[in-house]
Amino acid sequence: MNKIKELLRDVRNNNYKVPKGTEMNQVVQEMIQHIGSIDEELRDQLIYGTLSKWIMNQELSIEIVRQVLYVTLDDDHLFYGIGDNDQDTVFTRSFSVLFIPLALHYNDIFNYLTETDYEYIYSRVTLYFELEKDLRGYILDKGWAHSIAHAADALDSIVASSYYSHKQILIILEMIGEKACVNNHYFINGEDDRIAEVVIQIVKRNILKKDILINWVQQLGGFERLGMYPQDEIKRGNTKNLLRSVYFKLLDISGSEVITNEIIKTLKQL
Repeated sequence: MNKIKELLRDVRNNNYKVPKGTEMNQVVQEMIQHIGSIDEELRDQLIYGTLSKWIMNQELSIEIVRQVLYVTLDDDHLFYGIGDNDQDTVFTRSFSVLFIPLALHYNDIFNYLTETDYEYIYSRVTLYFELEKDLRGYILDKGWAHSIAHAADALDSIVASSYYSHKQILIILEMIGEKACVNNHYFINGEDDRIAEVVIQIVKRNILKKDILINWVQQLGGFERLGMYPQDEIKRGNTKNLLRSVYFKLLDISGSEVITNEIIKTLKQL
């Protein structure tokens, strides 16, 4: 691990250029082997940070990006230890799903994804979002897990793609309403803001009817209480924070033809 860490530090210090005589593909493969490291610097800054830089700078070949995409979506990465709670396996899952926005951004430039690729990305990410149980944000001495925030980033990039249909977008909207308003974990690390971005992206696409969006807001704001403490208070807090984030983000883009006064009015009434 120290070897790859030192190499990536050198890459970062050299304007993200790999040393002469070093194969980019080999470096990337080793990075993916450590994608779930509990070393915050290696995982977050050096591996994800470097991959992000290479994507933005178009340093990686389409072949490498596709290879990494399918590796991060496989059972040994996106679903590694799925169902675990309070285990270090969450880092592998949460940083694997964080590659999806990078891969979709690369597609905006090179248009390399096939219909099969699109469908596979959708099926894997939505299943992961449904099954993830470890909802922790920041973990002392290990850094960000942030599985739900990272998954929200992936869903945001998915709903932004014109490939995905009305039905697929509606399923995502329903899923995020359920996941964001759990009653066994209080989100305190900005997850509501990241999830709200998915909702705003859906609104911007103007793919769902206004009534569907209003009904989603009303259902979220009028959740059924169980008469149990602290479960009801946790769910109320999560719901309130998400809807508040959606409300203020809608105000920021008000004036767009896809934004309706009815949606904002409904949020005000909750």
